[in-house]
Formats: sequence, structure tokens, C-alpha cells
Amino acid sequence: MLSKILFPQYSGLDADESATLHREELAANARTNRLFAVLMLIQGLVAFGLSLVITPQTWAGEASSVHPHVWGSAILAILLGVVPAYLGWFQSQNPLTRYVMAISQASFSALFIHISGGRTEVHFHVFASLAFLSLYRDPLVLLIATVITAVDHLGRGLFWPYSIFGLSDPALMLVIEHASWVIIEDAVLLVGIYSSLREASTRCRDQVLHRRQHQNLNQAIDQLRPVFDLAAQGDLTVDIPDVRDPHVKSLQTDLDRTIRSWNHVVAMFSQSVDNVTASSSHLHSSSTNLSQGIEIQSESLTAILTEVEALHQSIHSIRENVRRAEAATEAANSMAHQSETSLAESEQSMKIIEESADQMIATVGTIQELAKQTNMLALNASIEAARSGEAGRGFAVVAQQVKELAGHCDKNITLVTQMIQQTRQHIQTGVEKSSRTTYQFKEVCSAVASINAETSGIVALTQNQVDSAERLRMQIANLREIHESTQQDGIQLSNEGDILEQLAHELRECVHQFKFHADKSEIQTTA
Repeated sequence: MLSKILFPQYSGLDADESATLHREELAANARTNRLFAVLMLIQGLVAFGLSLVITPQTWAGEASSVHPHVWGSAILAILLGVVPAYLGWFQSQNPLTRYVMAISQASFSALFIHISGGRTEVHFHVFASLAFLSLYRDPLVLLIATVITAVDHLGRGLFWPYSIFGLSDPALMLVIEHASWVIIEDAVLLVGIYSSLREASTRCRDQVLHRRQHQNLNQAIDQLRPVFDLAAQGDLTVDIPDVRDPHVKSLQTDLDRTIRSWNHVVAMFSQSVDNVTASSSHLHSSSTNLSQGIEIQSESLTAILTEVEALHQSIHSIRENVRRAEAATEAANSMAHQSETSLAESEQSMKIIEESADQMIATVGTIQELAKQTNMLALNASIEAARSGEAGRGFAVVAQQVKELAGHCDKNITLVTQMIQQTRQHIQTGVEKSSRTTYQFKEVCSAVASINAETSGIVALTQNQVDSAERLRMQIANLREIHESTQQDGIQLSNEGDILEQLAHELRECVHQFKFHADKSEIQTTA
């Protein structure tokens, strides 16, 4: 019962599976022991340094010299680090090494708590130690570390509470509280450990199963290997041995079916070779008659091809004449489109000039209005100068000159406006004539396009006739080539009939190299 609790991974395994799992655990524990060996050295150095640096010169504040417990802590740190490190590195395969690591790791937790004077945060080293020790996946390792931690807390908590909790009075409740947290962590870690052990047991069982299947497969293949060797030498009368492995049973069945199929194929092939030999002479005479008939057809095709060539040349000449007419209509159509485009551009330009004239009239009207306002301003200035008497005489002269200049400007603007109006009328007349001309050119373009379309239709028809004649000529030429090739093939077929007879004899010799069953009786031939 105890072994099932401490070593549940071996439950339900046979001897081979247990041995395999044990080897895997030894290898995993060896790696973990080396990891803890390094960890022990690091913790030993840290504890040694802390005992000499962090711990005050008088741990209890009673003397001016180093307290003996400081030297004791330093020496204990070295022992706890060196001895387990040696065992973990040089005795990593020893099953007892992991229990030494558990004792040493729990002792390091107690030592760190003691060096720090019972600081609360250092107690977390206990939880970290238990988590690291769970890497061994051994409940007994976790139990040993837990017992050492519990004994240390209970003993020092009652008799030396200052070294573990920093208190002067016994602290049984703190011991119980810390024990509760340790039990909770142990429960969580044990759940993970047992789950990992079950997975390792399942994985080991699968590995052993695969290894056994591989061994059975090799044995079955060794039984079938002589069959393959004899079949490769041409012996198709070999008996297939019975194979017990279920994975190779289908291979045995397929091999037996294959050997039987080869027997059937070789027997049929032997009979076919005899038939080919008998048919080769008949094929030779038939191919000779076929060659003579093909030669007569070739002469008829030559005459037809000559007539088709003449028809093709005539249609080709018609197509060339129509193409020249099509090119001429396309040129006329292109020129008409260019003229239409030019007239449209001229009409657009005249419209732009007309719009510019309207803008000029508007601008001249604005200038004329400014001249009138200037004239009115000069009149007002003259009135004001007259009111000013002798003092405004000079200003009156200037106002009179401005008035005359404004009047002269108004007359010239009137003349310019009349000239622009006349120009605008001429432009409107030109735009109307240009529109009529554009319409006429559009009619011309439409007529030319219609002629071009008719010409294109004629070209397409002649092209179709040319293409049809060309295809007919090519088909007849191809047919002639086929007949010539067939004639050559007939001659070659006659020659190959003799070769076929020779090949049939050689194939018969090849068939005689096989040892096979025919008509349920064993026939053995030798080459």
C-alpha cells in the first residue's frame, strides 16, 4: 500500500515496462541532481556571505566580537553546499542522492531564516525550495523536506523563537500558520507530481508497446525475406509462410496475391508470345497490300492539290484589289475626319473670340462709366473752385482739363464699343457659316464611313474565301503527307514483321527463365 502511494507510476506495469520507466527516472534524477549540485554551491556561497556581512558583529548585541553562531552559520553553509554538490555531481545516478538534496535544501531554508534573524520574507525560501524539489517527481523527497521544515519551525518556534520569527516569546500559533501554508503548497505540488507520474507511466507503457511491435515486425519481415529473394530470382512457385503478426498479416496476403497474379500474367504472356509469332507473317502480307493502295491514293491527291493551288491564287488576287480600294477609302475617311476636327476647332475658337468680345464690351462699359464719374467729379471740382474765388482759380483750371480729358475718353470709348460690336457681328456670321460647313463635313464623313464599311465587308468575304482555300490546300497537303507517311509505315511495318517474329522468339526465351504454375500444374523450364 505504501509503495503504491510513494511510487504510483509502477502500478499496473510489467517487468519490462517497470525497468524502462526506472531507467528514465534515473536519467531524469541524474539531470536534476546536477542542477541541484550547482544550486547548492550557489546557496552555500550566498549563505556564507550573508552570515559574515548581513549578520551584525554582535547578533544579540552583547559583545564587541564576532558571535560564535556567526562562525557556525558560515561553516554550516559550506558543509550544506559542498557535500550535496559533490554527491549531486559525482553520484548523480545514486537513488539516495535526491533525499540528501531534500535534507540539504530544507536545511538551507532554516539557515537563511536563522541568518536573517527570522525575517518574514526569508520564509518564502521554504516555498521556493519545495517547488524546486518537486522536479524530482518523488513524493518522498517532498515529505522529507516538509518534515525537516516542520521539526525546525516547531523546535525553534518553542525554544528559540528569536532565531526563526524574531520574537522573544514562544510562537506556537505562527508555527501552525506556517505549517498550514506548507501543507497547502505540498497538496498542490503533490497533485502535479502524481499527474506527471501517471503521464510518465503511460508514456513508458506506450514505448514498450511500440518496441515490442517493432520486434514482432522485424521477425515477420525475416520470415518473408526468403520469399522475396526467391521471387526476385524468378521462382514463382514459392510457398508463403504463415505470419502471426497482425500488422504484417495484410502484407502476407498481398504478397500471396501478387505471386499468384505474377503466375497468371507470366502464363498469359507465354501464350501471347506464341500468338504473336503466328500473326507476324500474316501482318507482313497485309502491310504490302496496304502500301500499294496508299500509293494510288497519293497520285489522286496530287491532282486535287494542283487544282486547289490555282483557285487559291485567283482568290488571292481578288483580295489584293479589294484591299487597295479599302486603303483608299480609309485615307479619304481619315482626311474627312481631320477636316471635321479642324472645323470644329475653328468654330470653338470663334466662340472663344466672341466671348472675349463680350468681355471687352463689358470692360469698356466699365471704363466709360468711370469716365462719366470723372467728368462729374471735375464739374464738382469746378463749382468748388468757383466758390473759393481767387484761391481756387488754379484748381478750377485743373478741373477743366480733367473734364475735357474725361469727355475725350468717353468719345473714344464709344468708338471702340462700336468697333467691337461690328467685330462681334462678323464673328457670329463666321460661327454660323462654320457650323453649316461642319455639318456638311459630318455628312461627308458618314458617307465615307459607309463606303469603308462596305469595302471592309468585301475584304472580309474575300479573306474568308482565301482562308477557306488555304485550309483546303493545307488539308489536302497534310492528307498527302499522311498518305506518304502511311506508305512508308506500311513498308516499315513489313520490315518490322520480321523483327517482331525475332522478338517473339526472344520473349519466349525470357519467359523460360521463370518458374511458374500453369493450368494448376507446375511447369519448370530453364533458360
